[in-house]
Amino acid sequence: MTPIVSEPFFYSDLGSYLAGRSNIFSFHRSRLMSLENRYRVWLSVFLLLLMEVQVSRRLFETAYVFNYSASARMHIFGYLTGLFFYTAAPLTLCCTCAPEVLKFGINEVSEFILKGTSSMQNIEFHWWDFVNPLLKLGWCQWIGAVIFLWGWIHQHRCHAILGSLREHGAKVDEYVIPRGDWFEIVSSPHYLAEIVIYAGMVFASGGADLTIWLVFGFVVSNLVFAAAETHRWYLQKFDNYPSNRVAIIPFLC
Repeated sequence: MTPIVSEPFFYSDLGSYLAGRSNIFSFHRSRLMSLENRYRVWLSVFLLLLMEVQVSRRLFETAYVFNYSASARMHIFGYLTGLFFYTAAPLTLCCTCAPEVLKFGINEVSEFILKGTSSMQNIEFHWWDFVNPLLKLGWCQWIGAVIFLWGWIHQHRCHAILGSLREHGAKVDEYVIPRGDWFEIVSSPHYLAEIVIYAGMVFASGGADLTIWLVFGFVVSNLVFAAAETHRWYLQKFDNYPSNRVAIIPFLC
């Protein structure tokens, strides 16, 4: 029931609300967050942007890079696990400010229900309102972003190699040994790149959030197991499989 101020609505008002600056609702104006909370909010935004870059590329690759055969199937457990992970992982990255976001959304919906479209304000968008806080993040975040980008690029290259194998096969269901990029040292370089990607996100987070470490632990344990099974299959399938390749961790396993 608190009245909305007559100022135009900016997309950055959500960030401002969370960071304790100008707020939409008058009863929130007196609530100023500490500098630490402001930093945590924009750190969550930064991590979510990295996640968005990753899942957007994966969506593109699924549609245009991989050439799945008509008989390809995924186990229902793996499918449900994927749905759970890509729902839980972004929530994990912003769990520190998720309650505030939820409260903001509930207030917005409540106001819309009470007043309808007449309560909707003019929308203006200013890029600098988003870019400027991100540029003020620390060196830890940008080093983490570089690690993320390193894994991100190599995973795309490895996926492109895997996607091209079916095009070069004489038969639809023929398997060939993948070569190039990190395939020269490990059997599942796309899994290794995924671990590097999430290691970059852990580094960018500062490493102080237990939930992000749990996500990283899930990724590592899941992919190491899958890579071991893949490596074992390669060894059984091909007599001439390169002996210098290990499953996923270079020079180790």
